[in-house]
Amino acid sequence: MKVALAKRTSILLLFFSMIVIFSSVNLLAMNAIFLATDNIYAGVKIGTVPVGGLSVAEAQKAISDTFAEQIAKPTITITYEKESWPIAPQDIELTIDAQALAEKAHSIGRTGNIINVLQERYLIVTNGYTVPFTQNYSQDKLSALLTTIAKGINHSAQNASLVYKDKTIQIIPEVWGRQVNLATSLAAISSKLTSNITFTSYLTVEKTAPTITQKDFADVDSLLAAYSTQFDPNNKNRSRNVALAAEKVNNILLHPDEIFSFNTVVGLRLAEYGYKEAPVLIDGKLSIDWGGGVCQVSTTLYNASLLADLDIRERTSHYQPPGYVPLGQDAAVADNLLDFRFKNTSQSNIYITSEVSNNQVTIFIFGKKRSNPAQINIASTSKTLGYETVVKQDNSLPLGREIIESSGQNGFEVTTYRIKSIDGKEVSKELLSSDQFSPENRVIRVGTKSLSRSSAK
Repeated sequence: MKVALAKRTSILLLFFSMIVIFSSVNLLAMNAIFLATDNIYAGVKIGTVPVGGLSVAEAQKAISDTFAEQIAKPTITITYEKESWPIAPQDIELTIDAQALAEKAHSIGRTGNIINVLQERYLIVTNGYTVPFTQNYSQDKLSALLTTIAKGINHSAQNASLVYKDKTIQIIPEVWGRQVNLATSLAAISSKLTSNITFTSYLTVEKTAPTITQKDFADVDSLLAAYSTQFDPNNKNRSRNVALAAEKVNNILLHPDEIFSFNTVVGLRLAEYGYKEAPVLIDGKLSIDWGGGVCQVSTTLYNASLLADLDIRERTSHYQPPGYVPLGQDAAVADNLLDFRFKNTSQSNIYITSEVSNNQVTIFIFGKKRSNPAQINIASTSKTLGYETVVKQDNSLPLGREIIESSGQNGFEVTTYRIKSIDGKEVSKELLSSDQFSPENRVIRVGTKSLSRSSAK
């Protein structure tokens, strides 16, 4: 047994010894071949150009000729879907250092420590060796070209929308948004430029979904309600504020049981958002403040919501009744203080649009047509609250002289109802609000200043 094992061991040692001897002979022969030439070693390429067996000068000429031939026409093609954009080397100041590339190719298998030299020579013999076709180019110009291309591709997502014309509803389909990822697209091109001149690179484009799609209008087939109020177009600042607020309350989709908040949708009424100073009622007094006129939009929406039979969740009357709606049908709003809110109590989506034309703002509410819908009427009862006359003595006025400081204004107590009728018969009467508008007293200033003796003579 021991003899057989010893014999087997001897055979293996002999086998491995022969492998080492043959490998050493091959290695020596291979290195002898490498040492026999001063040209670039056979099997070396610069990019796709074979330069094995060439001198440095010959390799430099081969690279220069190839580069000159390739840059004679656009070499880079940027593509997205069915569109493409050619980029010529001159567009990005593309150049090469042919001498440096040739010298790099010549150094393969010659420089570095002995292990590195042997590894490179082994790779040359077995698989060949490719020197990257490195190029110089303007990163800024390439980025600028991509930015220009991206401008023609980029666009924001567009929601599906509703157009109402001649009592007909038309649904405009949504459009997906798209945005070129410049960083990723630029990196892909730069990566290919390290080894190629002629290539195609695909743009990375990110798509964004719209928030309202055509499916959201599946049950929207009817105009549920519309309400209009008038304003003075000559008051430019107030008209501007009305238009800005109405623009926000436009193309709004509300799902079943969803609550609409006027302040959330419209946002703060500040100068930085384009709002102007205009007359507003503050504590019953006419003042100038930012966003004056926005309450007319909330009031118009309030009345449209009532006629559309929606559930009012929050509504506040003005301190004094505005003149653009009947008593008790106003809805005041104020930043971070007063809001107008209502709930979509229908079984389908509703869609709200607004329109400002000449001296009129209109709110439309669309939804699913109801079978045998009730006719809705907003009615109110009111009681007049008379004002009082207040006389103030004023020693700055001549004795007996009177000046009317305030002419006085009646107040009102108003109770408002939403009445529903079917076929002319009342089926329900809903109390909406009980508002009180305080009267404004009539104020007269009476002079008490006495005449002096000298002036009396």
